[in-house]
Amino acid sequence: MAPKFKNGIHAYKVVESEATAHGGKGVELIVLLYDGISESLAAARGHIERKEYKKAGEYFSRAMTIISGLRETLDFESGSPVAQDLLKFYNALTRQIIHSQTTKDLELLDKCIEWTTSVREAWSELVRQGDSVYQTRGGEDTNRLAAARSGAAVAAAC
Repeated sequence: MAPKFKNGIHAYKVVESEATAHGGKGVELIVLLYDGISESLAAARGHIERKEYKKAGEYFSRAMTIISGLRETLDFESGSPVAQDLLKFYNALTRQIIHSQTTKDLELLDKCIEWTTSVREAWSELVRQGDSVYQTRGGEDTNRLAAARSGAAVAAAC
């Protein structure tokens, strides 16, 4: 059964505490949050296939709560244009998830999972690079920018 979260910050804190308990932090936490979205959407898909719509709704809700938590943590003052790109992605993904839920469109739901996985992989690449992440002269983290722009590209496809 999917846990029920009252708001995005609570969902973020739950995943954050789990990640911290396993030694995760920073970008690793973001990867875990994306995993949570994908896993929730995959579970919702299974429940839709079995016509267990109430259960599917719980997993859709969990995915949306995680996305909301990610959206709430965007730093527009120091993180722009990355934050703007990610906001576009989160908003587009949210719209498509809602549409797939209300229409029970499994093909669209699969695309949402694919988009989430694609952006997750961009963030995962940052984890793999570890200490090799470098700063540009403007102070912009080029790897984070690439990950965010990947999210914006996925959002444009939505």
